[in-house]
Amino acid sequence: MKITGTTRIFTIIAHPCVHVVAPMVFNHVFEALSLDMAYIAHDTPPEALPATIEAYRSWSNLGGFNVTIPHKESAAGLLDETLPPATDLGAVNTVARSPGGVLTGYNTDGIGAVRAIGDVRGARCLMIGAGGAARAIVHALLQAGARRVSVLNRTVGRARALAEHFPFDQVDLFHPDMLPEMDVVVQTTPVADRIPLSLDMGGLRKGARLLETVMRETALGREARSRGYTLVPGHHMLYHQTGENFRLLTGVSAPNAVIRQAFAAAGLPLP
Repeated sequence: MKITGTTRIFTIIAHPCVHVVAPMVFNHVFEALSLDMAYIAHDTPPEALPATIEAYRSWSNLGGFNVTIPHKESAAGLLDETLPPATDLGAVNTVARSPGGVLTGYNTDGIGAVRAIGDVRGARCLMIGAGGAARAIVHALLQAGARRVSVLNRTVGRARALAEHFPFDQVDLFHPDMLPEMDVVVQTTPVADRIPLSLDMGGLRKGARLLETVMRETALGREARSRGYTLVPGHHMLYHQTGENFRLLTGVSAPNAVIRQAFAAAGLPLP
């Protein structure tokens, strides 16, 4: 990759950023399409987020940035504008920067998640976590026809706040007795070394599908595989939203074949 003084830069803000894979994918696509663009990662502690986003406004060759844990909700309030569904959700994962420095936020998490999971019509769903990604995915699940979503979070107040954002007859708080009823489980927390919130995986029904949004091997994923559940890794969600993210950031539509090549080149599992 040749980087010059005219190269248009894109980045992802995260904390930590050691596990982000977007730079590998985007840079492969840039090269394949002969675009004078480059993608980097920006490790940003929460206390530095306001100053970082303010600096982005005057970074003339910055085309935009992605947002991941733990910044999706905080970043939304620091932008010039957001477009649905980000506006209603109060969370963003993709931000485009105009030539004049205007920052516009979008949210493609829900689209990516539902496409990765597959048909959810009539499904009972368990949402683990109550952050920005969880809110976006709950919204998308309901839009796609899920019957009900129950929320489990370390902080009950956060789970309740998420549930209250949606109609009471569609989203509620999770109780362990509900586990055998669940068709779909979505894990949105960054916990990887243990099963989040000591969830009893043995209580799930046969045929349950589990989506993880983190981009690495986890204890939950290993347990799901050992019990024969259908595991949908976070890379599948990323794959299904990459095309839309790429278009929003760059203004260029990347062919699906090129995106698949980028995932394969990065050693990332494909759907």
